[in-house]
Amino acid sequence: MAARPRVYRAEGVILRRRNLGEADSILTVFSGSEGKFEAIARGVRKARSRMRGHLEPLTRSRVLVAQGRNLDVFTQAETVDAYRRLREDLDASAEALYCLELVDRFTEER
Repeated sequence: MAARPRVYRAEGVILRRRNLGEADSILTVFSGSEGKFEAIARGVRKARSRMRGHLEPLTRSRVLVAQGRNLDVFTQAETVDAYRRLREDLDASAEALYCLELVDRFTEER
């Protein structure tokens, strides 16, 4: 089996975010090309973070990820679709987040 490149691109939906330390988060992404994977977003919880708005749950983003020792690391992020209409409707937003939770629980990480 061929080794993955040290830096790779993926486009996918952010399924979940877990806080790590003061400013970092571990994000779970579901991508058509890479499957489900976790990576760390360094400094994403800081107010001046450039990636902050691009790495929110229920956002489809295009990301550049570098392989790390234990966890991969997001180096760039760009929003493809923020699903604004879903976010404006509370019921639709709750149902969409529930669907993301189901995808997270029923898919295996690569």
